[in-house]
Amino acid sequence: MTKAERRRLRDLLADTGLTDEQLLPLLVCELRQRGLRPRTAWRYAAGLARTNGRREIAELTLEDVATEYNERRATRRTVQANQISYLERWPTVPSGPRLTLEVLETLADIYGTTWDQLVDTEDLATLGPDEVTRFRDAVARRSTLRAGAPAADLPPREPNFIGRKAAVEELGGRIVAHRRARSEPSVHVIHGHPGVGKTALARFAEALFAPRYPDGRIWVDLHGYTPGREPREPADVLEQLLLEIGMPRELIAADRGRRAEQWRTAMDRKQMYLTFDNAPDSEHVRDLLPQTPGTLVVITSRTRLTGLAGADPLHLAAMTEVEAEQLLVRLAGLPPGYDRAAAQQIVRTAAGLPLAIKLIAGHIAYHGEGMLAECAADFTELTERNKELSERNKEQAADEGSPARSADSPARYILDRFQAEKESVRTAFEMSYRRLGDPDLQRLVRLLGWLPGNEVTAETLGAMAAISLDEAKTLISRLSEAGLLDAIVGGHQQSRYRMHDLNRLWAQVQADLENQPDDRRAAVDRIIGHGLMVARQAATVRPFDAAGSPYRATSSLDAATHARDWLNRERELLLGCLPLAGMHSDTAELARLLACHLCSLGHWSEADRLYDRALRIAHRLDDRVGLGWALLGRGRIQRLRGHHDKAAATFDAAYRIALELSDRRIQVELLCERGQSEWMTGEYRWARTHFQEALQISREIGYRQTECDALEGLSQAERMASRYREAIRHSQEAQAIASELTDLERLGTSQWGYAEVVRLWGRFDMARPLYLMVQRIARSIEHRKLEGDALRGLGHIERMAGNPEVARKRYDAALEIARRIGDRYSAEWSLWGLGNLARANGDHEHARDCFSEAYDIAKLIDDPLGQIDTLRGLGHSYRPGAQHADAPEYQRAREHYEDSMRIAHEIGDQLGQADGLRALGKLAAQVGDAETACDLLARAQELYAAIESPRAEILLAERAELKC
Repeated sequence: MTKAERRRLRDLLADTGLTDEQLLPLLVCELRQRGLRPRTAWRYAAGLARTNGRREIAELTLEDVATEYNERRATRRTVQANQISYLERWPTVPSGPRLTLEVLETLADIYGTTWDQLVDTEDLATLGPDEVTRFRDAVARRSTLRAGAPAADLPPREPNFIGRKAAVEELGGRIVAHRRARSEPSVHVIHGHPGVGKTALARFAEALFAPRYPDGRIWVDLHGYTPGREPREPADVLEQLLLEIGMPRELIAADRGRRAEQWRTAMDRKQMYLTFDNAPDSEHVRDLLPQTPGTLVVITSRTRLTGLAGADPLHLAAMTEVEAEQLLVRLAGLPPGYDRAAAQQIVRTAAGLPLAIKLIAGHIAYHGEGMLAECAADFTELTERNKELSERNKEQAADEGSPARSADSPARYILDRFQAEKESVRTAFEMSYRRLGDPDLQRLVRLLGWLPGNEVTAETLGAMAAISLDEAKTLISRLSEAGLLDAIVGGHQQSRYRMHDLNRLWAQVQADLENQPDDRRAAVDRIIGHGLMVARQAATVRPFDAAGSPYRATSSLDAATHARDWLNRERELLLGCLPLAGMHSDTAELARLLACHLCSLGHWSEADRLYDRALRIAHRLDDRVGLGWALLGRGRIQRLRGHHDKAAATFDAAYRIALELSDRRIQVELLCERGQSEWMTGEYRWARTHFQEALQISREIGYRQTECDALEGLSQAERMASRYREAIRHSQEAQAIASELTDLERLGTSQWGYAEVVRLWGRFDMARPLYLMVQRIARSIEHRKLEGDALRGLGHIERMAGNPEVARKRYDAALEIARRIGDRYSAEWSLWGLGNLARANGDHEHARDCFSEAYDIAKLIDDPLGQIDTLRGLGHSYRPGAQHADAPEYQRAREHYEDSMRIAHEIGDQLGQADGLRALGKLAAQVGDAETACDLLARAQELYAAIESPRAEILLAERAELKC
């Protein structure tokens, strides 16, 4: 019989509408009638039945069977495809392997049948008496067993099952392992949120895997969360189970305990596939477990059923967006070319919850594709209205008003869209909420609806609910076991949990209904209080010392590190709570502390919003000290972003407050900030003046932190003026103080400044280890800007050392960090480095692109040093084409060099002037003007020598080559 004939036979049966399971035995019967031995017929039929209703046609080959056979056998010896062929023809192949019951059982497991179905009369003639007896018993059992549950209880195989590949593979792997070992009971609990698709997965798995269990299957709905019904009593379920396996009703015991014993005894040698769907808790399931090694039990429940010792959990999360969209398309019957944007909006609102998608899809299928766009538009509007309501609550919090309680709740209307007839998402969540029973648990659910962040820990929940950490751990674990919180997998020090988006919306609606309006403010304020306590523990070193906290940090460095880690983990929560908190001094202090922390991590936009919050509170409370510190922080953000004019105005306002209050701490911090802005904009004289003033005040008040900052600032100012010896002296003093303070951020900053000095001075071997140390420090404290600065410095070193590919990687990494955090200064100099690499590689067009972009940034942020070097770089990119003095490239190169020198002269940058003279000298030499070239190079050499630059020696060789 040919393959094509077998396929036509399969198609004839499939066209009647048979399922895979129904088609399989009929196809075997047809193949047997056409002369095939049973094992060959089952192999062909099993493969063809698996492809029923799909486009692909794939029979099981001998190689396929050999592979599956070896996976099921826990032995080192493996079988090959030719041996499977021998087993199919046995006993007519005397030289092949012998057919045993163990072999038959393994093949039956692969084909989805019982081993006795793979035996014919030729086999029986060679089997021993014991094997024939077992064959007779197997046939008798198969003939008399009432396999499976009644049609009213067993749901049909899920026709629209989509995705869930990982879950199906995981369950399939467990079943294969169980069928191979059969040494102990196998119980699996599929758990997850209401409406997440647990029953659908169980239906699919039952249809797929139950045929591997020769004694049949049973499905029981326990009605744990069925609206309008109480959970089924275990005694009643046991009676049903005993009747299902053929026990006469009159022999079934009256009490639950004896029924459970009868059930376990009757199941002792059976191999069955049992499904207990919708279990309310462990108590309702425990007596239903047969405790026999040959039977597999699958349980679905919203709760984790942790009371079932030995059960293996299988958590089912919401669908991915791709899976959810596929489910919507199938259930709604959307045609090709449907509005994907609308479908994706619906899927996002449903947050991948299959129940929600099924309910909305029913409406779309009934009303037509036009409703797709209508639903999507409604969800977009309602989501925006919900966000607006949240913003109004923040505004009212800022004005000391109570949060809004809206009867016209957008969250309620979003949930209302996900219902059909008597089934709804709200009802599903309502059942889980009511079944909690415990008022404390129900209160926590409502509080979580108000929680601004997406994740929660026992620590934050305890703070929010004003309960102890131990009690919070117990309650959050119970909520997780009840299926209302999902544990987040990851390397967290603390267990973290997340509530599904729709469940959270329901909790938000319920909170609005049951809680008092001020309850939310009180809960948020408690989180603020806890966050402030942690932030004060973190505030042992920079950057927190610029937050103006009235509490002096005394925690150890380890405690401070743990506190910083907590601030990182709970960042989203705190950012959500601060706008909702009351206008208190604690709120303002936490806003400033968290802003300082986020500023060091490169989250400048978030830090700026926090400073704005602190400013509003300071104005409301007439807190002049708090106002001064908040202005200082905002000015720092403006400086880091390159907005030096705005920063100067902000610093002036803060300085006036500092003078009014005679607050020398604020004064000295502001002097350092002013100096930082001035050295970046080329005002080196003013920078030096302000840093010196800051140094004097710091020493007078004994404040070592700003003494370190002022010294490092003086090093930067001297470096920009090409006074490298002075720069090194100041930098070394700053490093000594930073080490004394054990302040890693200051130590990294001062070491970076030292590395910059020795690099500009030409000491590349000294600079490399310094940059590497800075990079390690920056990564250890998660200081993104400092890490980018170190990478950029390493790029300069590798470029000068002739390692262009390594240099490019360093520059690219620095540029990526700079763009992510909005550090335009670092982006400018990274582009400058990449332009020099392109120029050295002969790609002058790309070099010009890099230099031009860098120059635009330098102009935007008023960085004269950046303008000097990028203009010179642009001149370099034109110089190769300047073959004579009349060439356009010559004119462009010369103009760029002269513009570069002009700016260098204006700010007193001797190195920039020398580099410009040298570039002009080389340009003159290139067009044959040796006299001008020699004059320019001689002037450049004088400047290099004056600042002790090693380039003076290089220039001697260049002049000698020109015979100057």
